[in-house]
Parts: sequence; C-alpha cells; structure tokens
Amino acid sequence: MVGVLGDAVLSARPVVGLQAITVEVAADQADAALSTLAGTEGVRYAERSALLGADGEILPAVLPPVEVPQAWTWSRGDAGVTVAVVDSGVSPNLDLKASRLTAGRDFVDGDEDPADDDGHGTMMANFIAAQSGNNVGTIGVCGVCQIMPVRVLKNGQGTTADAAAGIAWAADHGAQVINFSASTASPSQLLQDAVEHAHAKGALLIASAGNEASTRRRYPAAFEPALAVTEDDPYHYFPEKNTSTRQWVDINAWGQASVLSKDGQVVLTQGSSVATAVVSGIAALAFAMKPDATATEVNALIRRAADRQPASPAYRTPTVNAAQVMYDLGGTDTNPPAIYKTDLTDNQLVSAGGVYVRPIATDDHGIEHIDLVIDGHVVATVQQPHVSASSTARVPVPAGYNGPLPVTVAAYDYAGNTTAATTTVQVDSTLPTITLISPKPATPMHGDTIDVTVSASDDASSIVADRQGSLPAYSLSAVPGTNLWKGRASVSPEGQIGFGFWDEAGNYDSVVYTLPVDNAPPAGGTITPGAGAKVRGTFVSALGGVTDASGVAKAELWANGRFIGADASAPYSLAVPTGAYSGTLQLIWRVTDGWGQSRTLPARTVIADNKPPTVKITKAPKNKAKVKGTVKVYVSASDNSGIARVELIVNGKVVARDTTAAYVLTVNTKKQKKTMKVQIRVYDRLGNVTYAGARTWHRS
Repeated sequence: MVGVLGDAVLSARPVVGLQAITVEVAADQADAALSTLAGTEGVRYAERSALLGADGEILPAVLPPVEVPQAWTWSRGDAGVTVAVVDSGVSPNLDLKASRLTAGRDFVDGDEDPADDDGHGTMMANFIAAQSGNNVGTIGVCGVCQIMPVRVLKNGQGTTADAAAGIAWAADHGAQVINFSASTASPSQLLQDAVEHAHAKGALLIASAGNEASTRRRYPAAFEPALAVTEDDPYHYFPEKNTSTRQWVDINAWGQASVLSKDGQVVLTQGSSVATAVVSGIAALAFAMKPDATATEVNALIRRAADRQPASPAYRTPTVNAAQVMYDLGGTDTNPPAIYKTDLTDNQLVSAGGVYVRPIATDDHGIEHIDLVIDGHVVATVQQPHVSASSTARVPVPAGYNGPLPVTVAAYDYAGNTTAATTTVQVDSTLPTITLISPKPATPMHGDTIDVTVSASDDASSIVADRQGSLPAYSLSAVPGTNLWKGRASVSPEGQIGFGFWDEAGNYDSVVYTLPVDNAPPAGGTITPGAGAKVRGTFVSALGGVTDASGVAKAELWANGRFIGADASAPYSLAVPTGAYSGTLQLIWRVTDGWGQSRTLPARTVIADNKPPTVKITKAPKNKAKVKGTVKVYVSASDNSGIARVELIVNGKVVARDTTAAYVLTVNTKKQKKTMKVQIRVYDRLGNVTYAGARTWHRS
C-alpha cells in the first residue's frame, strides 16, 4: 500500500493491534503523501501523526483521599486485576517490585523492554499500585494489582501512532484498565480507532484531560467511551473544562501527591496525570470487588457515584468517590455510624453569624456525609467529612432570633444507615451598641492618637473584646463595673476614629466617627496700628480676625524683642509703652491654639515719636516790655510728626491759637491785666508739647 509513495518513504511499520501503518516521510513531502494516500483504493484514512505530552509536573503537594481509605474497607484489590500504564515505560522500585510487573512492550524502540525513559510512567504506576507497607513514596490505590508497562513516550513526548498502538496492544494482552496520563489537542482518527478497539476488547480506557486552562478538548480522553479525567482540589482552584454547552470531561480527582520515582527518589507531583492514575486505581478496585463487571459497567458506575457540589452548576465535573463505587458494586454495610463529636456544646453561645463546626463521625466502612438539621430542615451538609478542607460547615441562625436553638447532627454511611445527635445552643443575634463618650463627636482632634472613652453594651451577653477595624489602633481596656472602655485610639488624617467590639457570643459590630481635625495653627489676623504709623508714649496694639478650629488660647506681643504681654480674650489688645524712645518699633504678635499650635504673624513696624516740637519766637515784645493795644507774636515751629497748633498763653489762659505756619498770635492787651505773664505752647500731631518764650509784659 505504501508503495504508491515510492522513494518518499523513509520508514514504515505497522501499528500493532490496529489495521494501520505508520509511514515516515520528509516534512516537505508530508502534504503530498497525505493527498496520494487519501486517493488510494483501500486506504480508510490518512492523517498526520500528532505529538502527545505527559500531563504532569513536579510541585509540592499532598494527595487528599478521594474516599479510597473507605473503599479499602470492602476491598484492597486483587492480583488478578491488571492495569496497563501506557506512558514512558515502568521501572520497578522499592514501592513497586519487579514481580508486580507483567510482560510489556516498548513501541518507541520497537522491543520488549518497556523500561522507563523519564520517570513519568513509573510515578503513574506507583500511584495506581504501590504496595502497602513501609512505603517510601505513597500507597497505591490498588496495592496488589498487576501493572502492565507499555512504553509510547520518550522524554515526555510521543506520537499518536505509538500511543494508539500501545493502547491496542494493552487491550489485546488482557489489561482490564488502561491508564493513559498523556494527551494531545489533535483529534486523531487513529487514536479514536484505538479507543474503540480497547472498548471492543473489554478494557476500560482512563485518559487525562490535560493540564491546560482551557475548555478545548484533549485526546484520546475526549473520545467515547474513554473516561476523561481532570485534576481538582477542595478549593476548585483549577479551571473547569466543561461548559453549559460543551461537556466532555467525565470525572475529576485530586491529583497532588508525593511518590517514588524510577530512581528511588521521593518527588512531589501535580497534574491531571496523577488524577488519571488515581481513577485508574479506583477502577482496578472495582474490578477486584466485582470480577465479572464489564468495562462499560465500571465506567458508568464511576460517573454515577461521583460527588457533585450542591452549589455548583450541573455541568461542573464531579469528584470521584471510591467508596460509593465499591458499595454500589455490592458492598454491604449494616452498622450505623457513631457520632464522635458534634463540635457543639449545650448552652453554647452562638452569634448572629452562626457557628462553624467540624463534626466527626466514624463507621466501619466510612461516612458518606453529615447533615446539620434545624427545625426539621437540612441547613448544611458536610459532603466529605474526613477531608479537613471540606469538613467544616456553618450552622446558620434564623434572622433576628434570640434564645435556645436545637441543632441535630446526622451522620450517614454509604448504605444510608444514620445516627443523629442533638445539641441545644443559645442564640444571641444582638449586635453590640457602641457610643463614643469622650471626646465629644464635635470636639476638634489633633495628632494621630487621642485618649478616648467608649461605651459598649449588649442586651444578651457581655462585651469581651475590642478592635478598631482596619484603622490603626490601640487596644482599649474595660473599666471594671461599667460598660465603659478607655485607652488611646488612632485618628486618621481625615479625622476618622473607629471602634469595633465583640460580645461573648461572637457578634461583632463597629462604628466610625468622623471628628473635626485641627492639625493647623490659628489663621488670619489684622494688626493695628497700621504699618508705618506714628506712635508716642504708651499706645495700644490690637489683633483681630484670628480664627482656629479649636479656638485661640492666647495672643502674645513683642516690641523690638521685648515681651509686652499676653491676652486670652478676643479682640486681643495690649498697651505698649515707648517712654522717651523715638525711632522705628517692630511689633510681633504670636497666636497659640488650645493644642499648642502657634503661628507668628508678619512683623508690623511703626514709628515712635516722643520728641517735642522745636519752637522759636521770631518777633514779639521783649521781657518786661510795656505794651498797649493789640500785640502780635510771630512764631516758627517744626516737628517730624508735624505741628498741630501753636498757642499763646497769658496769665495761664490761652488767648490765641494758630494752626497754620507761619504762626501769628494776636492779643488785645486792653482786656488783660496790667501785668501779663506770657508763654508760647506748641503741640505736634502726636501730642508732644513744647513751652517757650516765657516773659512778662506791662500795659502802659
């Protein structure tokens, strides 16, 4: 048949067990060869041989039991059951003796020595059949069954042709279970023929659905009637491969474990490869339990007995349940379970959020599930009570209910035998009441911590602890004999201060207050006198218009560096004595709020003028002069601050006044006494005064 390809054929060999031939041609002639073969009479189909890869990787993990220990109560397997491991070969080690290996086949090298190439196949065989005892790695699921080694992978890869040949060969040589922990994305017709051939021979093919985070089908797992297996864990971390419209994966198993390698080393593995091997081991237990069972029967039973998570969508891949498979194959169980612990105590306080329990029950074959029942209704179910990650369930509390609540724990074994135990707990669904007593909510806060007093009370049970939520916090301490808690608390930059309290039942509530924040000194302020103003003697400097969230505690004043004083009441004013000083005077006000935050206002410069005016009489009767009629006195006066007025004083009375230079003062001597005491008085604009020109006149 291959002669039609002529010299293009590099090599050719039959696919043992199937009516097929593998032909090797140069890569650039592959399309032409496929076209020629497709048009040749007698050729059913021609396809490229795709690459397969082992579906496993080394990672740290442990293998949770998928009800295997419970299944062992009915059967640990049988040496008459043979599982073919179609993989990279199988080599004996301390956990899997050479006597446990049947004759095998190497389709990579074309010989009878299926020794392991890279260790993958040996690890899969150990997961399936490592004997119990002093195990170095792990205990196999079926620790007494036989392993048939079939090598089709080299360095973790192989061709669809070799894989198909290995599957067919295993079925032809009596394998009841064929484990295929590898896959390809290529839908090879030759692989499908091998799956159908194995089924026709009565063998159950269990194949990996791959490790890809994709819903894309992998082969030969996706070919019916192969049992397609993927990995899962208690947290459903691994992506779901089925969808609501595309279901092709049949079962999952937790595929994480330590195992002995072909070199005798303990390695930690994870992947759908491991999950597939676990399911293959369970299938071997099934054939040991019921030797006359058919592959079709075991295939269907493994699917039917699988556990589905109650809240999961219907298309989600269920988890294999080895114990349920064994019971459904004829296992008997007449003894009811015994409840070892309900994880509840009489009169136990339970909060509004309910309580998480981990009930424990025992049975001669295993607990199938545990129900939590309230008022005749199942409120929670522990599906796999022996698996720590799945064995915790929450006892819910009816909304708003307070008082006694009977809770029944009912344990079921695989035969449906049940035992129940009831515990009455006390429900307290009232949340704590929390009130900030001190400081008052309107009180401005300063800094990142403050002293606080909080009231925390509860109608049904005691407050037992405090916490300040996600805000930075200090613990508060209870004040004995009261419902008060005191201590230091953190304040966020936005002024938030939060408190949370638990009561004795475990109810928790929290409250966050937003307080005014004062992290800034006083603002604003208007100073008098104005800049450059002239002052004399003792004058008053005032400060107004100052604002602060907490209020101003004091305002202080310095003049030319000398402390004048402080004022605590607005508007703030202080008397500044200047004495005889004349010159510039720098006024500095500093304001401080109740938290001690201070601000110094810009300096205000004024001019002190305590120097009297300069006066000179330029024309007037002399001392002791005789005068008559109207007499004029001419005066010149000057001052830095300006002259306000010049006055003529006769006998102690002002008789004339002039405010405009040059100053002329007139007196009618007829109206004065015969002897007149005359004096000039000059005022500057600040009030400084000078007396000059004292003399005596006589009226003639």
